Amino acid sequence: MELRNIATFIKVVEYNNFTKAAESLGYSQAAVTAQIKSLEKELGVPLFDRIGRGIALTEEGKTFLPYALDVLNAEEAARNSIRPAKELVGSLQICSPSSFATGPLPDLLRQFHELHPKVDVTVKISDYLEDNLLKLSRGEIDFLVILDEPNALPDYRLFAERLEPIIFVTHPSNPLGKKKTHKITDLTGSDFLVCDRGIGYSVILEKKMLKRGLQMSPSMDIGSVEAIIKILLGGYGTSFIPAYTVAEHLKKGDLIQLEAKGYDVELQSGLLCNPNRYINPIMQEFIRIAQQRP
Repeated sequence: MELRNIATFIKVVEYNNFTKAAESLGYSQAAVTAQIKSLEKELGVPLFDRIGRGIALTEEGKTFLPYALDVLNAEEAARNSIRPAKELVGSLQICSPSSFATGPLPDLLRQFHELHPKVDVTVKISDYLEDNLLKLSRGEIDFLVILDEPNALPDYRLFAERLEPIIFVTHPSNPLGKKKTHKITDLTGSDFLVCDRGIGYSVILEKKMLKRGLQMSPSMDIGSVEAIIKILLGGYGTSFIPAYTVAEHLKKGDLIQLEAKGYDVELQSGLLCNPNRYINPIMQEFIRIAQQRP
């Protein structure tokens, strides 16, 4: 059984398309088709159903897939075990929500680049989960950074996951800072700054309030966490944002955290990956660095 044919099979599964798989591998479509046919002949079963212009894994193909991934991972591990340390060369495509790009992502990218300067890294910033998942399923990105409720996307593989507190913050000059706990309506009233009210953690907060018969009444709906932080630093308003976006400001005392009983929220961050994707050495290294985030 040729490793090349197994690698091609995985790439076809990843893109769900022979033509795109061929383009990514630098082969002709005819070569990819021949490799898949050779693998099917060797296994004695069809791996794909050809449905019109589309394809779908057969039951046999679904059964074979995890074993194919294991074979490639074992092959890579065997190579790494006997060859000297090799500088990584290639590319890495990441899509991240704006809040993570404002928070931990720059440090992760800096660490990765310092260790592997010959890897070309592309980062797309987007807060629209459906569009981002589509990019992931098409193979346009290697990782999608997520910030969502735990186990919200069980059909994908998640790496370097951790819980992230979402907190209320304001400027130290705000009179609300004199109290230890607050009514939620005091924090989400006339000077409340919400980040993209229709998506993400803002939705979670609003749902919690609606369950108690309460209405959120933000003064501004801003699609940038960075912009919200600048407004807060200027002495105006309160907001509900990931703690990692303001960690340094809280440490310095530029901003302060506010408490609202019953509204503690922790979301799960991590590197989301297509379940059929082969985790190559570049991706493995980025996962390793992300797992070490303080």
